[in-house]
Amino acid sequence: MTTGSLKVISIILMFFTAKSITESSGQNFEPNNSGAFKLGNEVLLEMHDSPLKGKRIGIITNNSGVLSDGRLFMDVLNERHKLTKIFTPEHGLRGNEQNDDYTDDVTGAYVVSLYGNREKPSPDDLSDVDILVYDLQDASARFYTFINTLFYCMQAAAENNVEFVVCDRPIIPDGNYVDGFVLEDRFRSFVGMLNVPAAYAMTCGEIASYINSEYLSGKCRLNVIRMNSYKRNTSYDSLGLYWRTPSPNMYFPSTAVAYLGTCLFEGTNVSEGRGSQRPFEYIGAPFCNADLLCSELNSMDLPGVKFEPVSFIPKQLASWMTRPKFADETCYGAYINITDSRRAEPFKIAVAVMLKMKELFPDFSINKNNFIDKLAGTDRLRLMIESGKSYEEITGSFRDEVGSFKTKREKYLMY
Repeated sequence: MTTGSLKVISIILMFFTAKSITESSGQNFEPNNSGAFKLGNEVLLEMHDSPLKGKRIGIITNNSGVLSDGRLFMDVLNERHKLTKIFTPEHGLRGNEQNDDYTDDVTGAYVVSLYGNREKPSPDDLSDVDILVYDLQDASARFYTFINTLFYCMQAAAENNVEFVVCDRPIIPDGNYVDGFVLEDRFRSFVGMLNVPAAYAMTCGEIASYINSEYLSGKCRLNVIRMNSYKRNTSYDSLGLYWRTPSPNMYFPSTAVAYLGTCLFEGTNVSEGRGSQRPFEYIGAPFCNADLLCSELNSMDLPGVKFEPVSFIPKQLASWMTRPKFADETCYGAYINITDSRRAEPFKIAVAVMLKMKELFPDFSINKNNFIDKLAGTDRLRLMIESGKSYEEITGSFRDEVGSFKTKREKYLMY
């Protein structure tokens, strides 16, 4: 292929450490000058009649559970109310990929991993806990595993008569963007447990209320600590929050927007950009022609997105547990540049990219293990792609189920 118009991106991630990536993607936003906005964890810390007083406290958190100024909430909370136990989701506590049990050096609390062999706290895990506090920055995506950790922890709390507090956080993508297939029961897994669309557009407090009512019959003693001065149409970038990566490949807030669709490429032989400077925003493979792909995609005139030709070489960081696709090979593809997050539809964008890949490049394939079915929440996407259905036919096929969910979700919205 020719590379005259190709934007060549030099990816040399061996010079990065996981720590430097986290820090370099930090405070890059204009502050909110109103001074009124507060995260749920900040509201909890300022409460005079705190629900935590005199309680044995367990916290469900990780590197993303920060205050607006970047301090880790668990460390500040431990100074005021000694933590009894810490529960961590996939990827460990302090951005270290440590998915096992140990004692945290900073807080002195015992850390219980909820990923791998154990996804739900046991009665023994909760025997010395009166109240569980949840503080994680989610991606509002059904296949992002934090939502399933929330479900299991709420279920365990209900079964063991433990109070449950959710410190609410902003939605990173557009707060009204609901899209994708609703999960069918037979495709339930740890990358999809709830019968919601791929993009469900609810804060962690809202989805916790949804889980409690729809799945737990209201048996969880749930207390959502709402944010102050937050509105559903508030842009995440406008809040000026300190950014710490919730998981190793969620480098930037913009990653979370594209991820709502491009996570589907984990079920194909195309790189979803892991090991590049923009995971889930770069999509490509050695067999792609970047100029051709982007020209075809831009001709579709999809709202809120521009497809820019890119090349990248996936590299593996020492902290990562798995080797990225096409490690050390040059991939050619598209930078999915979301130019307007209010108008962009990331799930549909991913469908468009997949269809163009299939049309233009004979080497494109969906992985034979059909993992894409778990991500999509159905086998309908795969079957329609394989049978040659059009973009309009595929994206129109889930319109009614999205509409039904939006109606159901309405009573759980807090902002």
